[in-house]
Amino acid sequence: MLQGMGNNEQGWARLLSKFGRVVLVQQSFICHTEIWEGGECVYSGPEINVSGKRRWDDRLLGALTMLRSLRASRTFTRGQKIDLIISSGQSMTLPALLLRLLGKTKKVVCVLTDFLPPKGSFTVRLHRRFNTWLTRWVVRHSDEVWAVSPRIPMMQANPRNFVVPLCINENDSPPGAREEIGYIGFPSTDHALDVLFDICRKHSLKLNVIGDSPYLQSIKHLAPPGAIFHGVLNDSVKIKSVLSRCCCGYAVYRNTSPQSYSYFGIPSKTLAFFASNTPVVTTNTAHFTQFISQFGVGHVIEPVPEQIEKAVLDLKARSAEYNEAIQRFRKTWNEGVKQFHQERLAVLFNDP
Repeated sequence: MLQGMGNNEQGWARLLSKFGRVVLVQQSFICHTEIWEGGECVYSGPEINVSGKRRWDDRLLGALTMLRSLRASRTFTRGQKIDLIISSGQSMTLPALLLRLLGKTKKVVCVLTDFLPPKGSFTVRLHRRFNTWLTRWVVRHSDEVWAVSPRIPMMQANPRNFVVPLCINENDSPPGAREEIGYIGFPSTDHALDVLFDICRKHSLKLNVIGDSPYLQSIKHLAPPGAIFHGVLNDSVKIKSVLSRCCCGYAVYRNTSPQSYSYFGIPSKTLAFFASNTPVVTTNTAHFTQFISQFGVGHVIEPVPEQIEKAVLDLKARSAEYNEAIQRFRKTWNEGVKQFHQERLAVLFNDP
């Protein structure tokens, strides 16, 4: 069973299903379940928008996510014992550990995708510290811990910790002319969408926004003419149809310091961009950013309008060159992804 919250779990499930039957449970803005066997999706359940409940779920330390995880394990495993649960964070790992205690699963891997520094109001700091304590507890009691970045501090609570490379899909996007700009995410002031709006308006660039938030609704009236707001999407075919037209993926963060959550995780939106051969303009935030510079698959800039504008226009002018660079990078990267899972699964399945 693979449980995740938006880090290309479908590509992950495709890879893992080469080793056994996979029940994929996605919970973020969309609650969705799939079953994968032999690299093919054999069942795809309905997509239920749960974004309106995220605030309550956060306040309750993921209690709603925990209940959904337990329900999914009961519904989709057909009473069979689960060999391995790969679960995201404390809200999915805690019920997985309960299932291990009850003898319903053999092994549990906790995946750490981010870390929220304890800053903000007293209530927010208290909530984050308690969430950190709970995460550290599930990390200590898991069979292994996989973190998307070596910067996540809680991974050290378990001696069996590893940095997991995440899959990048290959969407077979054609290398033809691309004129549009793409953004994916839960928009906030940190994402500098207002700057992107100005650039698109100035250069008559068509903008695609995938995702939604109260902040986005408050600035929507500032968007350039012709901007398309696709809302929350989980359908990989629909996302591909949008991104295959884009010459640039926008992944800018204003806060690049260790006081930002993005410093500790991975900009998962870049995985979706690279799947469609779309280069990115981003800032030096996450550990993963170094690979963007190393393989020449985008621009890493300071979050100032002048540098953002220059990078966006360069990606548009040289989209064919970046297309080839992304294909080389994806091949090299995914070879490492496959090797990592072969090694770890061999250990997890063979150890008593």
